[in-house]
Amino acid sequence: MPHISDREYSPGFLVPPDPAFTSPSSSRPSTSASSVSTAPSSLSDDACRDDIEDTSKPVETPRLDIESIQRPNENSINITFSLSKATSSSPFALGVNAHTGPDESPPEISHSGHSDEGDTDSEVSEPEEPVPPRPYCKNPFQFCPSPAAEEWEKRKAARGEVNEVIDRLMRYQGLEEVKQQFLDIKSKVDICESQGRSLNRERFNVVFQGNPGTGKTTFARLYAEFLHSVGVINSSYFKETAGIALAVKGAEGAQDEVEDILNHNGGVLFIDEAYQLTAAYIEALGKQALDFLLKAMEDNIGKLVVVFVGYKEEMESFFEHNPGLTSRIPWTMHFADFTDAELWEILYDNIHVGYRGNMRVDGGMDGKPMRIAVRRLAQSRGNRGFGNARAVENLISQISSRQARRLQKLRVQGQEPDCNLFTQEDVIGPDPSDVLQSSHAWNELQKLIGLDTVKKNVRTMIGMIQKNYRRELKEIKPFQLPLNQLFVGAPGTGKTTVAKLYGQILNDLGLLTRGDLIVKNPADFIGECLGKSEAKTRKILEATVGRVLVIDEAYMLDPGDPNKEQDKFKTGVLDTLVSIIQGVPGEDRCIIFVGYEDRIRNMFHNANPGLSRRFRVDRPFRFQNFTINQLLQVMQLKMEQKDLSCTPEAWEVARDVLERALMRPNFGNAGDVDNCLAAAQMNFEQRQSAKPLHEQACDEDLQPQDFDPDWDRISRGATDCQRLLSGKVHQNIIDKFVNYQKRCLGARKYGFRPRDLVPTNFVFAGPAGTGKSTAACQMGRIFYNMGLLSAPEVVEHSASDLIGQYVGQTSPKTRKLLELASGKVLFIDEVHRLASGQFAAEAVDELVGFLTQQENAGKMVVILAGYQSDIRNLMSNRPDLSGLFKEEIAFDELSPEDCVAILLRELDANRITTESDFLRVRESRGHSNVRKLFKALIALPGWSNARDVKYLATQILGNFLESAADNTTSDRTLSADHVEACIMDMITLSTNRCKKLGDDGNTALPISPPHANHDPEPATLEETQASPPPPRIDPAICTPGGDTACDVDVNVNTQHKPDREHQPGPSKSKQRERDDEPVPNQRRSQHTNDTDAQSSDETHVSIPRALQRQQSPKVEQHEKQEPSSRPQSLHNSEELEHQASLSEHQVPVEATWKQRKRRATQAQLQTGVTKINTKTNSGTRTLIRRARRWLSKLLKRGRKREKQETRVSSHPGRCEAGYAWNAVPGGYQCEGGHHFMPAS
Repeated sequence: MPHISDREYSPGFLVPPDPAFTSPSSSRPSTSASSVSTAPSSLSDDACRDDIEDTSKPVETPRLDIESIQRPNENSINITFSLSKATSSSPFALGVNAHTGPDESPPEISHSGHSDEGDTDSEVSEPEEPVPPRPYCKNPFQFCPSPAAEEWEKRKAARGEVNEVIDRLMRYQGLEEVKQQFLDIKSKVDICESQGRSLNRERFNVVFQGNPGTGKTTFARLYAEFLHSVGVINSSYFKETAGIALAVKGAEGAQDEVEDILNHNGGVLFIDEAYQLTAAYIEALGKQALDFLLKAMEDNIGKLVVVFVGYKEEMESFFEHNPGLTSRIPWTMHFADFTDAELWEILYDNIHVGYRGNMRVDGGMDGKPMRIAVRRLAQSRGNRGFGNARAVENLISQISSRQARRLQKLRVQGQEPDCNLFTQEDVIGPDPSDVLQSSHAWNELQKLIGLDTVKKNVRTMIGMIQKNYRRELKEIKPFQLPLNQLFVGAPGTGKTTVAKLYGQILNDLGLLTRGDLIVKNPADFIGECLGKSEAKTRKILEATVGRVLVIDEAYMLDPGDPNKEQDKFKTGVLDTLVSIIQGVPGEDRCIIFVGYEDRIRNMFHNANPGLSRRFRVDRPFRFQNFTINQLLQVMQLKMEQKDLSCTPEAWEVARDVLERALMRPNFGNAGDVDNCLAAAQMNFEQRQSAKPLHEQACDEDLQPQDFDPDWDRISRGATDCQRLLSGKVHQNIIDKFVNYQKRCLGARKYGFRPRDLVPTNFVFAGPAGTGKSTAACQMGRIFYNMGLLSAPEVVEHSASDLIGQYVGQTSPKTRKLLELASGKVLFIDEVHRLASGQFAAEAVDELVGFLTQQENAGKMVVILAGYQSDIRNLMSNRPDLSGLFKEEIAFDELSPEDCVAILLRELDANRITTESDFLRVRESRGHSNVRKLFKALIALPGWSNARDVKYLATQILGNFLESAADNTTSDRTLSADHVEACIMDMITLSTNRCKKLGDDGNTALPISPPHANHDPEPATLEETQASPPPPRIDPAICTPGGDTACDVDVNVNTQHKPDREHQPGPSKSKQRERDDEPVPNQRRSQHTNDTDAQSSDETHVSIPRALQRQQSPKVEQHEKQEPSSRPQSLHNSEELEHQASLSEHQVPVEATWKQRKRRATQAQLQTGVTKINTKTNSGTRTLIRRARRWLSKLLKRGRKREKQETRVSSHPGRCEAGYAWNAVPGGYQCEGGHHFMPAS
């Protein structure tokens, strides 16, 4: 094999030396690929050949000696000649005698490459000294000779094969597979010529696969020359384009390219990144262009050759587009990345040529710094995007920059450093430990308020860098440390600031060449049409090499669910990011994605899987929200920067404002501090503007009202609570909230945290219309005034709003509602719907999990509302929920007096008055009648308390307007008869609806008892969702109605005798009215029957409560039965209880208990019937007839119910619903959990 000197490796590697000076098989310089122009004339090689052939005698001709050769860029070469006279056998001689000694390599004259306009002429520049030969230095890495080059030399020596293109090809380092492919093609052409077979039907289209910097474009040009040299095509014309360009132009653009090549008598079409023609984000235009190329390749065999270039993975999908691609592109050349030995050769040669042989390196060219530098480059080998020879050039640029900084620093210190020496620090960068001591960015990061987690992550990363530096010095493989990061957190937490400092730290450590920050948004990557997004993304990435690229709100690049149609523009952006960035050590690039963590994770889940490998999705930099103390530090810093000051009281008010803002779901952190200060300055200006001009001040301290105009709301909380709730709920509930406000004030006074002492989870238990929703609507303002909420808003939802419609929907739906209600009041009504079903259980689990998280504790008020029995059922089934909701507020049913007050308030709101103002005068006869009618109305099923009272007020007003339509006066006075008639209409309506409940009056069948001898069958999904599980036995729950009477008395005054009403002394009538009045602020209990002697002018109607809102209303609704033989002598409850006690030991315990209850009920019913038969008048006969019919119907139901219970009681040891009794502390509890019987 002929000798090939080290100088023949070109500085840029992709530009080979001209083979005319070294090839032993070449007898003359070849200029087939380039031309050398001189002044004043340019002589081509063909002209020289003609002159040599025509001249046979020596002549005196001018002689050109080459003085120097310089290559300013890849497309030109500067050659300096010296002109002299010489005698030669040719009319023109090109002198190279001074540079062709036996131990020296000839000067390089490499071809400049073809372009669309033709060859580029060489330039003539000032003389420069020639580059001395590269000193011999043993490659520190294992270097293998080229098998392809050895084979070619053997073929030239044995068979005399000549091809100057292959000669140039063999001087390139590496790429053995490509070299062998060229030799195989030449072998095939030679065999075809020896066989006499034409090459017109042979296809030479090829695919080049490999990373950038491996010489694909240069080899494509050589391929065109090579095919022309062996006679495959008639021209070496070379046309270069990109896949995205053809995809945008479509078939028409491809046709233009093909026609241009055919107009030049054939050639090679080079398509870079050809896989973009079939990319998913490209519309049909790219595929149409490819289909056209396939046809043109077949129609122009021997004239058109197409070279497709791309990465291996993408080219696989490229071939899947059309099955005919494989047959039309028979050749594939893989451009492998350079080995460590090849990278060292390129690095050595670049340093030698770039510095003209004058530069030295600590430890020598084969020393430890050079080996470490090469190994750092090799870390990216095998990854897509590795630059190979281009990466070597970038490395030399970094080394030169570090050397320049070091030399300048030494010169400032008065030293004279050696400019031709690369130290270890220049080659591999400074020691990270030394960098941190002098790094301004690192010191600024430590001064930032908060961000403890981020600082810890950066400190950990720097520690790994330091360990890697020491490992490299020992020539041990370093740990993997990618630079790309994810910054996740809320707005205003300093992500952009930290990203800037992070990039500067990486630059100080020598991991980035520039380190400056570039911030982009997703909109900056999206193009106007298909294909533009990829081009814009590439342009941004090319401009950010060596820098820190921050993509803010990066989750907006999420292309959507991969199982559905994705956004092609966003997919193109992410695919381009994956194709260019690698996220490996040594990559001169740092990309930071900024956004919310959950959305960022969704984007990585939906995007190209390669994106997750390039970023540390599992370990992002989390930016936590600032604490209140950190926010105050930020405010103090900003106030100092703005020359602002405030009073101590104003500082406390500002703290309260920030505490409330901290509870918002989208809290802005430092941004909210700016907003707080901006609002304070605006309020300060308004306050000053209201003063006279001579009293205005520009340097006054900020006052509390500047930060919060309503800053003293906490001190007047009790007054506000009374104003908000007075007349809407019972006073005991108002007092409870007032006590909460006092607790909050005391906590602030003594330095406690109010949020830890004031409960925020409540249960509102009570019947419908008792003010639960009304109180909840005011809770927002009450707790906001206490400073525990960020906004006085109440978010009201039904329990069904938390439950999803299919599997997997409930949890995110519930969490979304909870997050939206953060910092507010969340009111969940109809909570009994959460007691059963799989989806309801998921909603409760999510609710419990959300409220138990530390970041959500105390940031919102949650209220669960429902009936008392439903609340108990839910809490007994979910102890975890019961543990969270310890505060229970009972909303009692309205008393008749409360109903009158609400009715009066509603009428006053419409400016309606009553005769003699009887609704205000409690001693009046009208007031007494209305109160007693309300008692009767309350006793009926379906009573909704304040809701029904408001409806009654609407009916009264409507009837008044109907009757007053023909009146000419504008009197707004209501009579007592008018009000009483409207109440009677409601009583009639409710009574009629009760009659339609069924023959036996039951609204639902009793719960079936469990089977003792059979295991229950597994429930279906529908049954599980629809039917609640049996309630647990709770010994604290007594049987409703077991120890209280079931009737209430309603006294209706049927005659108007004011003289008797206002008699002095405690008359029996007044005493009875006092007994009828409910105890204020207490839950109304059932009243026993009053059996005292009555005055002759009153009639007493006893109406039983038909619907009790107790633990099990369906089972206990009709527990009032008539006994088989009623004791006529029982006229009062005392005698009833005595009689029951006498018979207690004569019957079983269960029967005695039920009989005692039935007898008490029957005695009251009988007493009521007896009272109805007393004195009446014409004004109340209709009412009494209706009541008598209703009572008779109820007695009939009682008889029928008694027969049923008699059959049930025949089974000893079971309750009336059929459940067995179990012994519990204090008595017996049925298995159904509905009945309890005391032990005594």
